[in-house]
Amino acid sequence: MHPDRVHFFCLREESVGCLVQDVMAWLEEAFPAHSAETWDLVGLQVGDPKAEVKGILVALDPTCQALEEAASLGASLLVTHHPVWLGSLKAVRLDEPPGRVIWRAVQRGVQILCVHTNLDKAWGGPNDLLADFLGLQGIEPLAGGVGRIGVLPKDMELSELCRILAANHPRVRVAGPQSLRLRRVAVCCGSGSSLLNEARNSGAEVLVTGDVKYHDARQAEAMGIPVVDAGHYATEKALVPWLAEKLEQASLQNKWGVKVWSSRDQGDPFWEPE
Repeated sequence: MHPDRVHFFCLREESVGCLVQDVMAWLEEAFPAHSAETWDLVGLQVGDPKAEVKGILVALDPTCQALEEAASLGASLLVTHHPVWLGSLKAVRLDEPPGRVIWRAVQRGVQILCVHTNLDKAWGGPNDLLADFLGLQGIEPLAGGVGRIGVLPKDMELSELCRILAANHPRVRVAGPQSLRLRRVAVCCGSGSSLLNEARNSGAEVLVTGDVKYHDARQAEAMGIPVVDAGHYATEKALVPWLAEKLEQASLQNKWGVKVWSSRDQGDPFWEPE
C-alpha cells in the first residue's frame, strides 16, 4: 500500500459502490466521445462495462507496467490518456505490443478506459494546464480545441520562454527563428507540430508542443515562426494527477467509495546517455 499515492478513500456505510459503466458515464458527461478526433479511439477498450470497480489507477499510457502497478494496488480499472491501439486491430498476439497489453489486462482482471483527444479539448484539461504554466491570458481554442492560444503577461524573449519551459520540461528543443520577442503563444500538448499553419493564422508568434517532426521543423524555419518541442510526455504528464483529482471528486459526489491513484511507475520513455 502506498498511502502517499492515494487521492481518495471513502469507506462509509452509505457508499453505493461503482461499476465500470458508471465511470464510463461520468467520463462521457465530462469529456464527450463525440468531441474526439475522427481518427481517435476513446472509451472502454478492454474489459467488462458491468465489472465492479475496486480501485482506479490513472496513467498516461496503457502499458504492461501500468497494468502491473494497477494490480499491485488492487485497482481493477486503468484510465489512460492514450489508447491501447489506433486504427484497425487485426489480431491479439503476445509478440505484438497491443496484444500483450490486452492479454495482460485480461490476466490481471483490469479494465482499460481511454480519454484522449476528447480530454485534450476539454476546458481545464492538459492544454489549459500548459497554458496556465506559461501564464497565458485571454486563452482561446486553437484548431477546433485541439490546442490553445493566449497572450503572455508581458513581451518575452524566446530564450526566456524556453527557460520557463525547461524548469518542468527538461528536453526543450527549438526550430525556426532564434531571436524574437513574443507575446502571443499557441500550445498543443503531445504531438502538435502539424498545427503550425493554424497557429500562424491565429496570430501566434510561437507554437509550444512536443514530438516535432523534422519536416515540420523545416517548415517552421521557412514560415519564420518558431516551434518549441518540450516533449510529448513532459507536456502531458500534468494531466494524470489532474484527472485523478477529478475522479476522486466524482467518487465523493456519487458515493462510489473507491480509491483513486496517480501512476508513479510511468516516466518519459526517452533517456539520455551519459
